[in-house]
Amino acid sequence: MKGVRFAITTVLLAVALAGCASTRNTLFVEADDAVRDADYSRALQIVESNQDRMYTSRDGVLFYLDTGMLLHYDGEYRESTERLEEAERLIEEYFTRSISQAAATFLINDAMRDYGGEDFEDIYLNVFKALNFLGEGRTESALVEARRINIKLNLLEDKYQSLAAGYARAEEADGPEIRPGENRFYNSALARYVSLVLNRAEGNADGVRIDWQFVQEAFRQQSNLYDFPLPLDESTARMPADSRLSVLAFAGRSPVKLAQTLWILTGDNMVTIIYAEEDERLGRIPQGLASFYFPGVEGGYRFKFELPRLHPRGSEVTHIRVVADGRVLGEVEMLENMEEIALDTYRIKEPIVFIKTVTRTLVKSLVGARAGQAMRQAGSESGTAIGMIAGILGSIATEIVLDASEQADLRVSRYFPAYAYVGEWDLPAGEYEIDVEYYRGGQLLYVDRLGRVPVSPRSPNLLSSYLAR
Repeated sequence: MKGVRFAITTVLLAVALAGCASTRNTLFVEADDAVRDADYSRALQIVESNQDRMYTSRDGVLFYLDTGMLLHYDGEYRESTERLEEAERLIEEYFTRSISQAAATFLINDAMRDYGGEDFEDIYLNVFKALNFLGEGRTESALVEARRINIKLNLLEDKYQSLAAGYARAEEADGPEIRPGENRFYNSALARYVSLVLNRAEGNADGVRIDWQFVQEAFRQQSNLYDFPLPLDESTARMPADSRLSVLAFAGRSPVKLAQTLWILTGDNMVTIIYAEEDERLGRIPQGLASFYFPGVEGGYRFKFELPRLHPRGSEVTHIRVVADGRVLGEVEMLENMEEIALDTYRIKEPIVFIKTVTRTLVKSLVGARAGQAMRQAGSESGTAIGMIAGILGSIATEIVLDASEQADLRVSRYFPAYAYVGEWDLPAGEYEIDVEYYRGGQLLYVDRLGRVPVSPRSPNLLSSYLAR
């Protein structure tokens, strides 16, 4: 009877968890719809009033990232900065902890730990902190944030080398060598451009020259990430004769995470990984890890597991134009494919996540399989129908618990953009009514009315706009 009670309790718990997830998803859909309609106050109200239902105690980074971005779009710059700073602090704290505890936590599913943020979140939050400070007129603080991005990029691959070394010290790490993927993103044209505009406003010619060189190098040396024309020319690095209006427009939304289902097939001391063909679009098995030696593994088992994969959402916006006092100044052009950079930086940690997940699945599933076999055998040996049923149900319940503990960690922030666009125009000093128009083909999707804006010499005159479509 204990086996029956255990099985029933397990199933009821699974149903309850599914109900909680359904409520959370409904609330996120409501918030996302508000963001799509550019009603950021409404989205923020939904998120903040339902924090306990939409975020767990392990989702602090997510809450601060989501609300920090919504506050930025809503023009609440100071509070946005406070939220993004708290997210940044927690990201650093959790990563430092993950290195020190790597060996001890090797078999713990990431979904059961504090969410530590993705690299693109940690990088781009500084862009929006810089824009927040700029919105408050704090140019020097904005420059500091732009520089922090480049510091983080320089350390990106090194930090995963340290994490991989920590995991390699775990007793269970008997499989292939744990090592990160290659970092191919080390220079953000977006961050350099923001720094350039700020230095230009300060009259710092050397700073402008250096930033302009780095913008050009980003396109020239990272053509896999910047596979479109450089939208700026040499005039960007020259001080304007009068005043220059600079516009950054952001469109779309950053990638989501989807679960890719894979199977482990065991041979004696050997592991082979396969996945369904329809899941191949979510990502391939890291090179050299489709089949590998794993000492101590018995042959004849087949176990399912999930991997989190970043999946792009893109944008329906095809072009964006800027209007001043009813006169079309021109269109902004792509400066940074933030979505592609999110995908690319995620690949650095994918091999680590892969090996960790496979090892954890093997250890837990082998133990679970043996426990299930023991339950069925005990039920069979009991000689009673109830005993046999209890053994079977207990075995099934064990499989349910194992499946639940091996679900992919699909947490990721929701409100970073997918693309960044830029445009610059020299204008006589004065005030202008600025509109940013977003189009899909010939259809006008949305007009972001930025209001009456002063444009003056020796000022950044950098405006930003966003549409989550």
